Amino acid sequence: MPLAPLALAFAAGIAFAPWLAAWQPWMVGAVATVATAMLAFAGRIRAATLALLAAVIAAGVIRGTPPPLPADHVAHLEAPIVAEVEGTVVGEPARPGRGRLRMLLDVTRVAGQPRSGRIQLSLFGGRPPDLVPGQRVRGELRLLRPVGFRNPGGFDYAAYLARRGIHVAATARGDALTGLDQPDAPWRTRVKRTALAAMDGALPPASAALLGGLLLGERTALPPEIQDAFRVAGVYHVLAVSGFNVALVAASVLAVLTLARVGPRAAALGAGIAVVGFAVVVGPEPSVVRATVMSVLVLGARLLDREASVLNGLAFAGLAILVARPTDLFDPGFQLSFAATLGIIVIPHPHGTIAAALSVSLAAQLAVLPITLAHFNQFSMIGPLANLGAVPLAAGATVLGLLGASLAFVVPGLADLLFNAAWPILLGLRAVAAGAAAVPGALVHLPAPSGLAIICYAGGLGLTLAAWRQRVDQPRRAIGTASAAAVLLAGAVGLGAGPLLPRPEGTLRISALDVGDADAIVIEPPAGGAILVEGGSGAHRLDALERVVAPFLWNRGVLRLAALARTQPEAEAAGRTDDRQIPAREIWTRDSFRDGPRLAGGMLVSAVSGAPLILRIDYGRASFLLAGDASLATERGLVAAGSPVGATVLLAPRHGARDSSTPAFMRAVAPTVAVVSVGARGAHGHPDAETLARLTAGGARVFRTDRDGAVLLETDGRVLTVAGFASGARERYCLDPEQDC
Repeated sequence: MPLAPLALAFAAGIAFAPWLAAWQPWMVGAVATVATAMLAFAGRIRAATLALLAAVIAAGVIRGTPPPLPADHVAHLEAPIVAEVEGTVVGEPARPGRGRLRMLLDVTRVAGQPRSGRIQLSLFGGRPPDLVPGQRVRGELRLLRPVGFRNPGGFDYAAYLARRGIHVAATARGDALTGLDQPDAPWRTRVKRTALAAMDGALPPASAALLGGLLLGERTALPPEIQDAFRVAGVYHVLAVSGFNVALVAASVLAVLTLARVGPRAAALGAGIAVVGFAVVVGPEPSVVRATVMSVLVLGARLLDREASVLNGLAFAGLAILVARPTDLFDPGFQLSFAATLGIIVIPHPHGTIAAALSVSLAAQLAVLPITLAHFNQFSMIGPLANLGAVPLAAGATVLGLLGASLAFVVPGLADLLFNAAWPILLGLRAVAAGAAAVPGALVHLPAPSGLAIICYAGGLGLTLAAWRQRVDQPRRAIGTASAAAVLLAGAVGLGAGPLLPRPEGTLRISALDVGDADAIVIEPPAGGAILVEGGSGAHRLDALERVVAPFLWNRGVLRLAALARTQPEAEAAGRTDDRQIPAREIWTRDSFRDGPRLAGGMLVSAVSGAPLILRIDYGRASFLLAGDASLATERGLVAAGSPVGATVLLAPRHGARDSSTPAFMRAVAPTVAVVSVGARGAHGHPDAETLARLTAGGARVFRTDRDGAVLLETDGRVLTVAGFASGARERYCLDPEQDC
């Protein structure tokens, strides 16, 4: 396996790149290269190998360091701006949601001036032209800095785009874009569109969309409930074009050519051509490239009558991808694909069809477990069993679909027949996914593991495998190796379970999460547990509770809420609370406080208004007023009634709207800190400048989620600490004037 250490060293260099100065890898690489040559000449092969690996690490650092942007790059423009942009469509436009089209543009001109760089363009509404890759377009676009929701442990959308060379996003109406030419679609685009159209014409919509996902990874038309079922059942991987599909293409072509009495070398050559063509059509996803490279190596070995090393092929594929696209190292698809394949290769499997299939599924799941937890906070308990039924059905439907898609260009009638033959298999696949997803506890959510926990887990699995191989020839050593493996695995479990352990009592934590023009406030009482207060107007079609709030809770070790407080039940809230993801013991509405304040986890919670529900929290000398959707009339009513609205911290009403936080209301509250939950690019232009002035007029320090990210408040009842997650701003307030805090 000579390529495995080189691939690992190169990957390590890419991972280290962000922490090293630009000159350091060049110096280390030069010294290591000279040392390699001198040591090899002296016959010190082991030392030369180590020096070579150091040189490869340095090469990885150099390749993983992004080059400076050219002077004419679109990222140097002031943003946000509205300007006429010309560019070329890159790849096939995608439809991530109804009424929305998303594509990549290589910019050529902005406002009539030559510019370079790639932007991500989202079109909303209107009727966009039928765009094809390579087409030149022009339109008046709003250019923006990419920004996502910035919360602890959350997905960094801006960094995700930057790794793909995208530093500017753009939006426009669909009809704002005009094609400047009408080129023919590339052959791969025509093949993909023809295949999808043939499926749509032969099958019901859901089945056609499912087959499109199996064959081409095209899932935009697949109903959300079907996607959810596959995800919960742990079989979603069959909908992502991967090595599974590539292997089926290679095996199918080999089988057909063998039945046609084609020689083994010619059959291997034909299968290799088919695999490469398939990869070009479906796109350069890391899993596809990995499987294609490995398949070509295996088929090439067959051509040369040589035995292929699967591990060497895996290492070569990883090295090739990272040399071409170093940022793929941080892509979940890359990590999942290589980890699953490595697990299947190195873990021994028993004989017997069912036992071997279950072993393969378990091996893949064990290998990807820390990755799925790190990126998605989840793993499927039912997945290994569900795959026993899903994988054969998916294979059958994929083979029939591939044959049908191939014949759609020459014999459409026969293609329809094959698609219809796949229909009952597709129905069976949906039934397996739905049945597995319905099993209680099928999907488990847990905190993301720390880096040390992942290292312990990987080391424990490696030592377990070593102990298995030592059990016959070196039984005593196997016992010691197995003991070390057990210690590491126990350490991984202990470190991973840390957030689930009860935290020391005595501290109240309140987190105003960054979810755009909406409210999502997580309250962690002094005695433990968690309460979620949600409300507001939503976050631009994104289910903020599912994708932002839920991961935050899971990473804090909160798998079940003590209560979910809905401040505005009749309004569209920040998202949808899925009981499977964020179960809550209680739902709080205004009726929950009909009998007065509630003692919850060592703090006092009271409602100062019923509609909308405005909550007040008291703990020691600290008090918090969650004003939520309080209208102008509500503010006036509270002031006129003399309601107890005075608070240390005000979570400002209605995202800092112009007619909110009136002078009389601010005098009544008299906050030390004001938190405005507002989107970075909200549709309503919140917060209003005059409202901000009123918030600060009484001496309040204002934190804003659009600038500070999540605002994290913590108090023991005497001292209040406020921190902005993204901005790094931090303030500390002593609430007890009689004591030195």
